[in-house]
Amino acid sequence: MPQDSMHARTSLMIAGMVGLFMAVVFTVRLSLPTIPLLGQFSHFSLPVRTAIIARLLSPLFSFLLTGGWIWVLLSLGEQFFFSRKNTEHTLLATPSSDTTHQLPHSIEAQFVTPHTRHPEAWIRQKRVAVPPLFQLDPTDPWQWDTLPTTPLPMTNPDWSENVNHTEEETNSEHDEHTGTPSPEQALPPQPLSAPAQQEELQHAEEQQKELQRTEEPKEAQPVFSPQILKQSTSTPTPVTLTLLKQMRCWIQADDGTQVEVKLRKGEHAIRLIQLAYIAWRRGNAVDRDKVLTYAIARGKRRDMNADQLGEVFDAAKRYLRQDLDRAVKELEKNGHPVTGDIDFFSNESGFYSLHPSCRVIDLDKIEEHYNPIKVARKEGLLDEKLDGTMPDWVIHACQNLIGAYPGDLIQSLLEKFPEEFGSWVKEPVTLYRDKYLDALLIMANHESALGRNVFDNNLSIEHNEEQRRHHIGRAAQLFYDYAMYSINTRWDQKVKFAYRAGKDGERVIRAARAMRRCVVELGMLGNPDMIDQVYLAFKERMSTLSEGTWKPDKDTENDVAEAKKTTNAYRFSFQRSTQQQGHVQARSKEVTNKSMSTPHSTH
Repeated sequence: MPQDSMHARTSLMIAGMVGLFMAVVFTVRLSLPTIPLLGQFSHFSLPVRTAIIARLLSPLFSFLLTGGWIWVLLSLGEQFFFSRKNTEHTLLATPSSDTTHQLPHSIEAQFVTPHTRHPEAWIRQKRVAVPPLFQLDPTDPWQWDTLPTTPLPMTNPDWSENVNHTEEETNSEHDEHTGTPSPEQALPPQPLSAPAQQEELQHAEEQQKELQRTEEPKEAQPVFSPQILKQSTSTPTPVTLTLLKQMRCWIQADDGTQVEVKLRKGEHAIRLIQLAYIAWRRGNAVDRDKVLTYAIARGKRRDMNADQLGEVFDAAKRYLRQDLDRAVKELEKNGHPVTGDIDFFSNESGFYSLHPSCRVIDLDKIEEHYNPIKVARKEGLLDEKLDGTMPDWVIHACQNLIGAYPGDLIQSLLEKFPEEFGSWVKEPVTLYRDKYLDALLIMANHESALGRNVFDNNLSIEHNEEQRRHHIGRAAQLFYDYAMYSINTRWDQKVKFAYRAGKDGERVIRAARAMRRCVVELGMLGNPDMIDQVYLAFKERMSTLSEGTWKPDKDTENDVAEAKKTTNAYRFSFQRSTQQQGHVQARSKEVTNKSMSTPHSTH
């Protein structure tokens, strides 16, 4: 059959080519008388020009019509010819009834249903699909073995039980009809004695009780285990940013090579301010109009209209992307390719967010270290022990957070260009200062509790005293750091000074309380110079930040005075012990001199 179809197609193609050639020849022949008139086309009138154009185009249209009719006739002839050939082939290829029963056993088994008793009577004919040209002819029943078999569809595992039950039921029905006993019925009954039956019954009852005990749900025991939040390993991003203290950016190639992206700040660092406004939200979208209003319309750009602010915004994006592309090209030039879509900004219907290829690593670190602290506070583990001790994982979390906090959000830009920032920056600055100061205060209270209660039976009294003084000194330093850092910037929303007493903000009140704790710890160490130094520095900072409106309260003044008294008592006791040691040393020295001046008798 393939050879016959090939000959038919060849003859039809030859006929079509001949018809096409004749159409082209007749078209050229009809157009020849009109071609010389084109040289004088401009001298003729409008009706004559129209007639000339019609004579030129009429052969072309006739050619198209002729070619179209030839194509239609060829298609109809091909369909009629091949349909006749196919019917003849199917009649010749249909097997007789004798050959049908002579099919191989494997083919019969392939088309037998699983629930039939007589497989030879239930052979199904396979549906013939239209295969590609390179496959075998599916109409030939002798080539079914070589055709690919369709795999069985996936089934639910629960269905297998139902199928097994149905198979068992059909088998049992079949056995009832045929009269063949089941395997259990086929076994002869075994006679058992009465004691043996009782033992077996008791054994079965014991096993049943054990199964019931194991199946009974066990009551949940109230065992407490601290739930430390474990950060899921996030997929690494090629672009990383840092916003604390100063803004920096790095890009990492596919092989791990990392270079810093040199970001151009622009006039008054407007590009970095715009990037920080979007980046600190870490993927949360912000409206473009808010970016123009709160981040860009500051300083010299305060009087710009919306179009001018939009131009500044677009220019900043363009320059930042150029800086990023320059770093990517530098890596690729040195043989370190960077694949994937890389950008600073992601835009969706007027809302901008940080691109998925970027990640703010220092803010992520602060959140990671602060999560265990939140869990410990929620579970009551910070104030659970009377001696002030806490779980080690809480202490490690506080230490890691303090070490990972180099400064406030874009602190360097706030100090250099304060006029370029609006009130929006107070929210992220306050948010991360809260976490840092919370870790400082937890560690200060922990060290203070250890200074009061630490005692090791394996150490001597002097060593225990040294350990106690060490923890007291650490507590004093941490309280001082808390008090001074709480009031070191006006960009904190909680730094508020009131003209009336008791109306100050949270930072002012807690800073004074931390300073009182600091001077008390220093009084226990007997160091009056440090008390004066830290307290005077605190008063000066508060007075400068409040523009002279802040005055220390009575509690602070009383605690400072009591700390000085404790220091004086410690100092006087230390001086008395020193004088007594001096008298003892002088007296021993006199006794030694007298003994050396007395002559010895010789015998």
